[in-house]
Amino acid sequence: MCDELVWSFEAITSVNWLEVIRTLATITTAIIAFLALRNWQRQDKAKRQAEFIDALIEAAHTYTAEMSKPVTLMEFAKIGMISYAPIDGEDRDVKGAIAYIKSNGARDKERWLDALQEARPSVIKLRSLAAKGQVFNFDNYGQCQEAVEMLTWHFKRIEAFVAGVASPTWNWDNPMVLKHLKDMMAIEADHIRESIKDNNILLIEFATKTYKQIYG
Repeated sequence: MCDELVWSFEAITSVNWLEVIRTLATITTAIIAFLALRNWQRQDKAKRQAEFIDALIEAAHTYTAEMSKPVTLMEFAKIGMISYAPIDGEDRDVKGAIAYIKSNGARDKERWLDALQEARPSVIKLRSLAAKGQVFNFDNYGQCQEAVEMLTWHFKRIEAFVAGVASPTWNWDNPMVLKHLKDMMAIEADHIRESIKDNNILLIEFATKTYKQIYG
């Protein structure tokens, strides 16, 4: 028993404790540095995610504001078409639209194109952000992409409307031209406003849930 105690004491005293402490300190420092790096990476990821959501909501608000003018111009054009419609007879709506376009199309073209040009950058930015956001793997990101798709689709619809209104020299007897005219006349300003509002709400709901996941 005594020999075992002596051996144990000699084994303990033979250890270079200073070197052990240095080694443990190095390992501990490495662990702390690793944990700090992981924490920094999480914080950096959260920061980038939050910045993306901020940019998305800001772009959607800008788009909504800039689409107000084209939608209003379309609404006025639709009223004008009604005012040009004959009192009686067949295809009154179509005849009124054609008369309005022949009388006002060329004159109003620049105003229409200016309104669309002002809104175009926000359309491009929204589409770009929706594409870039896929890298974050957000939950339910499809909801966000669908909302952006619907928002920017209305810009394309108004572009199609303007293409009809700003072309007074079309051959109105051509069945394809008449079909395009009728499709154009079916676009309603109030429907566009309501859809833009609803899809903005969807984006805000997505942003709210995502913020909670980021900082929850």
